[in-house]
Amino acid sequence: MLVSRLAAAMIVLFASAAACASGDKSFERQVPAQARGVVDISNVSGTVVVTGWDRPEVSVRAELDEGVERVDVSTDHGRTSIKVILPHHSGHGGDADLRVQVPKDSEVTVSAVSADVSTAGVAGVQRLNAVSGNITAELAGSDLELKTVSGDVKLKGHGQPARLHVSSVSGNVRLEHGAGDLEAGTVSGSLVVSLDSARSVRARSTSGDVHFEGKLTRGADFDATSVSGDLKVRASAEGGYAYEVSTFSGNITNCFNATPSEPGHMPGHLLQGTRGDGAGHVRLKTMSGDVQLCDRN
Repeated sequence: MLVSRLAAAMIVLFASAAACASGDKSFERQVPAQARGVVDISNVSGTVVVTGWDRPEVSVRAELDEGVERVDVSTDHGRTSIKVILPHHSGHGGDADLRVQVPKDSEVTVSAVSADVSTAGVAGVQRLNAVSGNITAELAGSDLELKTVSGDVKLKGHGQPARLHVSSVSGNVRLEHGAGDLEAGTVSGSLVVSLDSARSVRARSTSGDVHFEGKLTRGADFDATSVSGDLKVRASAEGGYAYEVSTFSGNITNCFNATPSEPGHMPGHLLQGTRGDGAGHVRLKTMSGDVQLCDRN
């Protein structure tokens, strides 16, 4: 009997020692918040997961490595701030995995360095920034501003019009079921976009490919350029559109049997014409990439 009790005590002692050695700790706090308030979240490394809910409060739960000093949560005049604090002497610190629940109509700003960011159920404006982390976001009918350097981006909407501004340096960008006005740019990553309806589109790429599929509203304006990447556009439009496609050394193909021409004394190929009533305008330009244009989805 004594041996059994001693063994049990040793197991508890070893388990406690292992937990202390790991240095991991949990954090939890809830603060009141306005239904349409502002929530600012900052994290250096780890993850940030934001979800919207119907409660008038912000809930913060976190798992912190031993290299994280603390999480500061404050609220003032409708603005809630959540910030991961690292020790002053720390070069990198540890990971902090944040799970934040906010009133669904909140305006959310997330700043991360090497942390992955994801949002879901947030109906307010979203401003998401990451240096090397991936970003995954669910879109509602509010504006989105997103910037990342080397992380991939995955966005999914529900066909609700909004102003969407997305930029990435070397990460790939994929957008599904967006709508409204889109401005997107990449340097070396690919840009793959599907819009249920679009009033205006501006897409820029240096060496990455741009693929677009969707429907343009009447009078919509579409402009896509690339230096060495390919452009592939399948865009139907209410009222049709006038189109102008040009390349310096790439090829131009289409699905309506139009024949590209050579622009006089300049090298390259040019394709111009009108589909339907020509109510909108489509301009596609690349230096060394190929271009495909189709007016059917």
